[in-house]
Amino acid sequence: MKIYHITLGDGRTTEELVAAANYGYCHSQVISDNFPARPFGGKTGETARQIVLLSFDHPVSSEEATAEAAKQGLERPYYEDALYFGIEYPEVQLEGPVAFLHDPWLGNHGRRDAICLWNNEGRRELGLEGYDDLWAPNYRLAFVRSAGQASG
Repeated sequence: MKIYHITLGDGRTTEELVAAANYGYCHSQVISDNFPARPFGGKTGETARQIVLLSFDHPVSSEEATAEAAKQGLERPYYEDALYFGIEYPEVQLEGPVAFLHDPWLGNHGRRDAICLWNNEGRRELGLEGYDDLWAPNYRLAFVRSAGQASG
């Protein structure tokens, strides 16, 4: 199982995190008003996270994916995980879309959305997709390795 190491909570705003990732496109609603970058544990406000990407061989709901992740000792991500992941591992989304099944954000049109990283003709993009829709098999779904698990 490949593990991606990131650190959340360095004090940057959502807009600064998006700019640091240098996306070719970012959904206009991924802003501090909707997704405020929060401080995390410790004196510095930073916390280390271990991201794991799960793949499925069939379309899967967020609930099914989250249940399978829990069986593997994985937890749901925060939306900040997506923002920092895009900065640290820009090449991963070029291999296929990555969705972060954080607590969904209720969008302007009543759809519950989750942050996704994908590419469009080689251009890295950050967008929002329907949390309640099925995730196609080409999506990798991001979860967090529990703090108590051994590192890999």
